[in-house]
Amino acid sequence: MSQLYRSIAALYLRQARKWRRLQNSAQRHLGGAHRGQSYVEMVFTVLGISVVIITAIEGSIVLNRGIAVKQLAYQGARYAAANPGFNSTTILAFVARAEPQVLKQGTIQVTMNPSTTPRTHGSAVSVSVSFTGPTMAVPSVISFPATIGATNVAMSQ
Repeated sequence: MSQLYRSIAALYLRQARKWRRLQNSAQRHLGGAHRGQSYVEMVFTVLGISVVIITAIEGSIVLNRGIAVKQLAYQGARYAAANPGFNSTTILAFVARAEPQVLKQGTIQVTMNPSTTPRTHGSAVSVSVSFTGPTMAVPSVISFPATIGATNVAMSQ
C-alpha cells in the first residue's frame, strides 16, 4: 500500500513540476504582450487627458476674455452716462484706452446708442463692445466662439 502512495505522490510531483514549467513559460511569453497593451492603454489615456486639459485651457481663455469685454462695456456705459456732453468719438476713444491686456490680441468694435449729444438727464445710453480674437489651433471637444460681445446700459446723469 505504501508503494502505491509513493507512486501517486511521485506522479503528483511530476505533474506539478510540468504545470509550473508551463506556467512560467506562458508568463514569459505573455509578459511582452501585457507590456505592449500597457503602452497602448497609456497612449489613449494621455491623449484623453490632454484633450481635457486643452479644452479647459481654451475655455478659461474665452471666459477671461468674456469677463474683460463685459467690464469694458460697463466702463464705457458709466463714462458715457457720467459725461452726457461727450460725443460718441470721445466715448469710443475712452473705451479704446481702457482696453485690458487680455484683449490686445484681437480686434474690438465699440458702438454707442444714442450717439447724439448732449443727452438729456435720465436718458439711457448703451455701449456695446464686440471682441473678435484668435482661438487655439488645437482641436478640442467643445468649439468656443471667436467673437464675444457685451452690452451695458446706464442712465445719463
